[in-house]
Amino acid sequence: MSGGKGGSQTTQVEVPQYVEDAARANLAQGQEVSRIGYTPYYGPSVAAFSPMQTAAMQNAADFASAFGMAPQMDVTAGMPQAQEYAGGITGYSSAPLYEQAVAELAARRPAQAALIESQFIDPTATTMQQGLLNRGFNDAGMDYGYDENMDYRYGGYRP
Repeated sequence: MSGGKGGSQTTQVEVPQYVEDAARANLAQGQEVSRIGYTPYYGPSVAAFSPMQTAAMQNAADFASAFGMAPQMDVTAGMPQAQEYAGGITGYSSAPLYEQAVAELAARRPAQAALIESQFIDPTATTMQQGLLNRGFNDAGMDYGYDENMDYRYGGYRP
């Protein structure tokens, strides 16, 4: 054990202003990004079979059927209709399944769905400001950190 005599020494560390400013900008940007919510992908998730692939599968099934190895069948039976996207690409999207699941949640658990939705901007608004206002951000004098003069790309305020 050390003796009880002697003075105490205090060390103080000061954070430079530019670091503090950058930290505040990062926090503000984090709040902004957190309001985006899930962004579904509406493009094709899985490519559809090409006409040549479908013909090859059907030929193999017909061959097997001709020799009694399998019943006669349509190899595309049970497949959903492929959608055509830009450039003539055909495929399948999971977006309709996602939208169905969101609608089912809202139907079965409306309060929970409403609370989840209230955490994010209105995705159907045409501007970010309107999206924030439609969801009640900045209401009743509450400041949620959004500052239209903030330039988040450079970590500081716009000149």
